Amino acid sequence: MSEHVIKIGERVRKIRNQRGLTLQDVASYTGFSKALISQIENNVVTPPINTLSKIAKVLNVKMTYFFEEEIDYNDYHMVKRNDRKLIFREGVKHGYIYEELAKVHGFENLEIYMVTIKESGNDKKLFNHEGYEYVYLQRGQINLYLNDEVIEMEEGDSIAFNSRIPHYLECPSGEAKVIGILLKTEGLKEHLEKKDK
Repeated sequence: MSEHVIKIGERVRKIRNQRGLTLQDVASYTGFSKALISQIENNVVTPPINTLSKIAKVLNVKMTYFFEEEIDYNDYHMVKRNDRKLIFREGVKHGYIYEELAKVHGFENLEIYMVTIKESGNDKKLFNHEGYEYVYLQRGQINLYLNDEVIEMEEGDSIAFNSRIPHYLECPSGEAKVIGILLKTEGLKEHLEKKDK
């Protein structure tokens, strides 16, 4: 509860300042005392719902604004073309080259990468693991083996599948480039529960 109290006080002050209103303005429009508004902003008083509702109306925000998780506007990760990291995965042994495209800080359950697939030999090893994958074929042609099924893909095709299905990407000729997204479900529930606390 204390986390919400801090957020409420800070958010009332923040949105009041953004609207160009003084403490006295909010007090006059709501009918509450200037001292009460100040105490709310400084987390001395936890406002009841009806009080907060009147303040929200004056500040022209929804009530939920005070309880939503704050957006961190610096929470992004850009990778310049020449700065991509090569990452090691099991497929490297089979001619795949993985380059990390981006990552979400503090969220290791999501991988976004580009895979270069060279013309395949006869060694087809099917992989399977927890999670879900999305594959977008940017260049070339590939055959996607999903268990006993072979799906032919051309440039611009995309597919999403459960990663527990044994799978393998094969380039029949030349070279192919694939954008891949892997959502790892193992530990995902624990991560989200931790974030909610």
